[in-house]
Amino acid sequence: MMDVEVNEFYKREAKREVDFLFDKGFLSDDLSRESIDWLEDYLGFLFQSKCDIAVKAALLSKKVRDLDARNKP
Repeated sequence: MMDVEVNEFYKREAKREVDFLFDKGFLSDDLSRESIDWLEDYLGFLFQSKCDIAVKAALLSKKVRDLDARNKP
C-alpha cells in the first residue's frame, strides 16, 4: 500500500472506478484482493495528486495575474 495519506473522497472515487472496470470485464477475474486494493490506492493517489496540482496551478496563475496587474501603468 502507499505511504501517502489519501483523502477518503479520492479513495471512494478510486473504488468506484475499479468496481466499474471489474464489472465491465476490463480487469481479470484472477486478480487477487491485494492487487485490487493496490490499484484502488494508486488511483486514489493519482486523483488526489491531480486535484492538488490543479489547485496549486490556479493559485500560482492568480498570483501572476495579480502581479502583472499591479505592474501595469
